Amino acid sequence: METRPLQSVGLGGDGDEIEAIHGVEETFGVKLDRSEASSWRTAGDVFAALQNTLPPAEQQNPALWMRFAVAICGITGADPRRIEPASPLLSEDSAWQKLRSIPSAAWIASLAALMILVAAALIRG
Repeated sequence: METRPLQSVGLGGDGDEIEAIHGVEETFGVKLDRSEASSWRTAGDVFAALQNTLPPAEQQNPALWMRFAVAICGITGADPRRIEPASPLLSEDSAWQKLRSIPSAAWIASLAALMILVAAALIRG
């Protein structure tokens, strides 16, 4: 049986995650406890924070997950039907993700080359 890859929520890590969380809060009329927000990596992490704000009866609502998925995907265009608790919040395609994967040696070499160019320009004039 072939397993399909998880679809990320599609956030870019450039501030859109704040807007997505705000969308969840507006949809459910709650304020999430953001004290653990720095450790939220998956849709399930945010969903757990949402569940903690809801009355017990609403936490068990079978439609809760889909309502949440629609809310958190509202700004990204990701398909909420493909979002699962393990789905990453950040898109693997985002520029920030790609920049983080560049080895530090490449950053150092790029910075050194830039410094040489600036120094040469200053010497010339």
